[in-house]
Amino acid sequence: MSMLPRTRPKRPWFPWVRAGITVAVLGGGAWALMELGTRYLGLQKLTIEQVNVSGCRGERQAEIQALAEKLVLGKPLFWVDAEELRARIEAKRWVRNLQIRKDPPDRLSLVVEERRPVLWLVRSNGVFLVSDDGILLDRVNQANLSPIPVVVDPASQTDQGLARLVSAARTLREKQAGFYDRVTELRWSPKGPVAYIEGLPAPIFLSRQDVTKNVPNFQGLFVDRLSQRPDLARLRYIDLRWDEEVAVGEPEDAPAPAKTPR
Repeated sequence: MSMLPRTRPKRPWFPWVRAGITVAVLGGGAWALMELGTRYLGLQKLTIEQVNVSGCRGERQAEIQALAEKLVLGKPLFWVDAEELRARIEAKRWVRNLQIRKDPPDRLSLVVEERRPVLWLVRSNGVFLVSDDGILLDRVNQANLSPIPVVVDPASQTDQGLARLVSAARTLREKQAGFYDRVTELRWSPKGPVAYIEGLPAPIFLSRQDVTKNVPNFQGLFVDRLSQRPDLARLRYIDLRWDEEVAVGEPEDAPAPAKTPR
């Protein structure tokens, strides 16, 4: 009498169990080796015992230091949740970017990139710093007091107007830093951005397409001629939107406005 062949029942869960046992054995072996090395060979555990913060100073550095130490001290250096730390730090308005570096055996290094303010924004509830990417930062105080252009005109504080002024200020700072440092106020008008500088009450109309247009020409003209004029305070405007020339709005009793060639 023939017997039916015997087959093993399928166990779809068996490979997962075997993989789990393998991982547990390897993990336990690694832990045991680390404990032996720490206890008998004088090796240091790879846990975070110090946090080094750079890229910012003062209260901001202390703030990041305290936050990071609360989250990571005593945790394994190579298994710490770096993304949670990054999210918590980059959630602060003044932080643009964060670099995290793991330095064995026990140090975590953080390099913070701060947002740089380009404008003061004056509102009824206070004066605020605005960053070069349009983020509203801290209130202006003695710690962050710096001579940068101010936006006071309420009509210039619409979302669109303020975004355009931030772009203009950023471009001036990058390409015409000497002129940017002299600007005390920026406004947005139907003609485009308008700048005011110290020592010249007249508005300076800047090009909407290229905010740096004719700025070097104006700088030379102001030093050589305009600053010497006894009627400087009576000039009506300076217009830099023309090609290759600076238009000067003469006082009301003058014969006609003049265009000064480059």
